[in-house]
Amino acid sequence: MKVTRLITTFVLLCVVLVIYAKKKQEYPHAEIKVEYDYHYKFLRGNDGVVEKNTPFVLLANQNQSKFYCPSTEYRDSLLSTPSGRAKERQMFNAAVKAYSDGIDRSAMDGVVYHSRLYVLKDFTKSVSTTYDEAGMGECGYYDEPFTEIDWVIEEDSTINILLYQCIMATADYHGRKWTVWFTPEIPMQDGPWKFCGLPVLF
Repeated sequence: MKVTRLITTFVLLCVVLVIYAKKKQEYPHAEIKVEYDYHYKFLRGNDGVVEKNTPFVLLANQNQSKFYCPSTEYRDSLLSTPSGRAKERQMFNAAVKAYSDGIDRSAMDGVVYHSRLYVLKDFTKSVSTTYDEAGMGECGYYDEPFTEIDWVIEEDSTINILLYQCIMATADYHGRKWTVWFTPEIPMQDGPWKFCGLPVLF
């Protein structure tokens, strides 16, 4: 009788462990996706001053968000597996050939990093994690608490962006004066990069 009870207990324990192991981990889902363009200028050899736009995406829900460059995420995912690394090497070699043969001066744009930046925000802990390049090819990350940004809302400055009535806000942050536009129609407290602190999306 004792052996039967022990076997029954063992079988039940195994069944519970199998059910628990099969239970999939729930990953957070974005409630909103916003696309941003980072416009900048730089010097490039004989080309002189070159203007570029680098696209960024913000995926967000009420508890967390991820701000990143889609081409960076794609390249990072390729480099994470042997078959992906082989594909990335083929793409890189084809781009170098097109660039050096003078066929396509922009060929390298699709295979080099334009930004290594990822900013993850955890609103439940008021902490952001920033992953970025910290030198010649070296990457690192750091956590920091959200910084209080003293936004000045310019109620009389409004503009229509993508059919949303937007209001201007300004702030001094990290030694620069920033201007953002936000809409009360999207009540999610987030924005690009490390920005937050307004009651709505900007």
